[in-house]
Amino acid sequence: MLYSIYKVLAAGMKYWFLCLAVLIVMLLISVSKKEYRERRAVLGEIGQYVGYLEIVGGLPEAQGTRIGVARDNTIGSGRRADIVIRHSSVQRAHALLYMQNGKLILSPLDKGITQINGRRANQAYAVHTGDVISFGRVETRVFIRPELEQTI
Repeated sequence: MLYSIYKVLAAGMKYWFLCLAVLIVMLLISVSKKEYRERRAVLGEIGQYVGYLEIVGGLPEAQGTRIGVARDNTIGSGRRADIVIRHSSVQRAHALLYMQNGKLILSPLDKGITQINGRRANQAYAVHTGDVISFGRVETRVFIRPELEQTI
């Protein structure tokens, strides 16, 4: 009797551990796919972006995050923004960042406080690799693809 209970228990535990191992592998695959999608969304495909913004201050949980910059971008905290920065100091539509005549131009919108290298931007300005742009209290550093930067 004791031996048959042991056999049933051993068989049950074997399948329980097998199911647990399968569940762990499925979770790992799910997390890997999610991370891959997020990374692909942030970095985009090569050639799609003219550069990227790297968050360097104001959002400790997003420090170092790189956000791809396309040829025309609306930056803000709203859902309709192309580049979404969720922070209380960032307006729904805070600024525009776009290519014009081979230059990357930052154009602040009405309400948001936008600074380039610590100076308030009240009109459209050309930005370059290494410039620090502040949207409210969130600081980002600009990186432009080298082949585009040479034409600037």
